[in-house]
Amino acid sequence: MKLVLKGALFDVIMKRLLGLIMMIALLSQPLVKSEIDSYVSHPGNIPDFHNFNTPQLVPGENGDFSLDVLNRYNETLENVVIEAEVYHRADIDESETLADIPSKERPYISNTKWVSNLDEMETTQDASDTKKATFDVGELESNETITLEFRIETKEETKEGTYFVRFSMSFMHNDTERQMQSRGHWSMELWENATTNVPEGSPGNINLDVLGVDGIIPDSSFGVKKPIPKWPLYLLITLTIVFAGLSVIFYLEEEGNYPELNKWLQKQRGKLNELRLRFKYRKSS
Repeated sequence: MKLVLKGALFDVIMKRLLGLIMMIALLSQPLVKSEIDSYVSHPGNIPDFHNFNTPQLVPGENGDFSLDVLNRYNETLENVVIEAEVYHRADIDESETLADIPSKERPYISNTKWVSNLDEMETTQDASDTKKATFDVGELESNETITLEFRIETKEETKEGTYFVRFSMSFMHNDTERQMQSRGHWSMELWENATTNVPEGSPGNINLDVLGVDGIIPDSSFGVKKPIPKWPLYLLITLTIVFAGLSVIFYLEEEGNYPELNKWLQKQRGKLNELRLRFKYRKSS
């Protein structure tokens, strides 16, 4: 009897010990990133960034940058945070990151706000980072569209060129955290790797595992440039009209059917000759 009790007690202890060992083993494993979901990552399903309104500014002017974001999933997104960051500048002569530009020569961001098409309530948020606009949206219902807007401010010293804006979006979908970014977050080498070494069936024909995201959203840009002087254009238009008029007049003169026109032209030639002789006489004296 004692042997039976000892054997049963031994089995219970071994089972509990084995369960404890398995629990420790599971807890010691690193957390695995959520796998790519073909529904979440499909280009036709990811949140639609569209209707961009990008300002073209003269140094010293301010303008509003805006866009719409549509939730195309069938479920509500939670903990939605969207960021728009100015990260690069380029013109005909050079290309540089924003960090390479002196602070007084950069454009900067202010007045962050967004509006939902469901309740049309405007939410504002202070822009603590002058190169980044953060939209802490919270929930985004299925088929809900929000309009994001932020102010771009420049000074007289702001460098001219095209400024590029990259976006990132994080959210919870079906209790899983998802992250999406635009092209500006990766180097050319990493992007080429993601677009050439593509496993079969990859959403959008891009290797999202290489990039470490669940989807690709678009980049955008805005411009800062002094206007081209208009007086050369006006001068060219005036000269074109004058020479076109003279061509018509000389053609009619050669036809010989307008004697009054011939008399007027002879009179004008006489005045020009008289003016030329006076100028020549003053110059010689």
